[in-house]
Amino acid sequence: MRIKKVEQIEFSNLLFDTLFGLVLFFGIDSFLEIKEPLYFIFYLFSMIIVIHWWLAFKAADDAFEKEVTNSAIDLVVGIIELILIEYIILMARSYNYPAAIWFLISLLGIDILWTIIWRYFGKWRTKEPELIKSMEQELDHNLKADLTALILMILLALIVPYVSFTIFIISFILIYLFFIIQTFRLKIIDINIF
Repeated sequence: MRIKKVEQIEFSNLLFDTLFGLVLFFGIDSFLEIKEPLYFIFYLFSMIIVIHWWLAFKAADDAFEKEVTNSAIDLVVGIIELILIEYIILMARSYNYPAAIWFLISLLGIDILWTIIWRYFGKWRTKEPELIKSMEQELDHNLKADLTALILMILLALIVPYVSFTIFIISFILIYLFFIIQTFRLKIIDINIF
C-alpha cells in the first residue's frame, strides 16, 4: 500500500515535468518561422514565461511537499494552468498578442484561485505549527505577487488598442519581469545564483 501512494505522488511531478518539457520542445521549433524582431522578442519571452511557471511549480513542490502534490485539486488546477500556458504560446506563435495577454491574465487568475483554496479552505495534513506558518506565508506571498501582476496585466490589456505594438511589447516584458523579480524577492522561487 505504501509503494502505491509514493508512485501516485511521483506521477504528479513526472506528469508536470513532462508536459512543461513538451510545451518548451514544441515551442522552440517556431523560432525559425519568425522574421519580425518584435514578434521574435515576444515569442522568446513567452518561452521565458513557460520556464518561470515551471520553476514556480517546482518551488510549490518544495514548499508544500506532500501537502498538495497528492491532491486532486492541485492536479486539476495544474493541468488547467498548463493548458493556459500552451495557449499563451499558441497565441504568441500566431501573432495574436491581445489573446495571449488575456490567457496570461486567466493563468494568474487560476493561480490566485489555487492560492485562496489552499490558504483559506485547504486542510493541512501536518500538525507542525512552524511548517503550517511557513506554508501560509508562502501562500500569502504568492497571492501578493499574483494580484499585483494581474492588476498590471489587466491595465495593459485594456490599453492595447490605444498604444503601438512596440509600447505594448516593452510594457508587457517590463510587467512580467517585475512579476519574476517579485517571485524571487518574496522567496516564492528560491534559486541561488551560485
